[in-house]
Amino acid sequence: MQVGNLAEVIREAIDETTVAFFTADVGIKAGPSVSTSADEPYVPPQADVTAIIAFNGVIEGGVHVSAPFHCAVALAAAFSGDEIETFNNTAKDAIGELANIIAGAVKSRICDDQINLTPPQVVVGRDHQIGYTKPLESTKCYFRTDNGPFFVEVFYRK
Repeated sequence: MQVGNLAEVIREAIDETTVAFFTADVGIKAGPSVSTSADEPYVPPQADVTAIIAFNGVIEGGVHVSAPFHCAVALAAAFSGDEIETFNNTAKDAIGELANIIAGAVKSRICDDQINLTPPQVVVGRDHQIGYTKPLESTKCYFRTDNGPFFVEVFYRK
């Protein structure tokens, strides 16, 4: 895979994986995708819930799945098939697994045998911030659902 195509490969993996899971369950609609270069300051996601999968190997970085509480609960319920009313441990596991699946899709499209993934971590709290010390590029895809917005971001250093 050529480095110049990385943002496009990431967008396709995110769109196909996310839409496949949620089209019928939560009325998902794909929105715009935004890519930033390492020259632009990296602004980490701000949301109530963020699942993070880190990866290393031929590229370093990771995946964020971020949403407000009400949308995260709806996504978790749709993904797990359970009735979920608050952001509990079941919701936390479901959002983490969703991030894991998206990270796996990105990994398989870039270079499956040369990228390692970490287990998911889920950060919860209003206006939490996640900071990174290295210059990173990112590709962020926005989605709307019947229950609110969320986004998936892949951040990386080539």
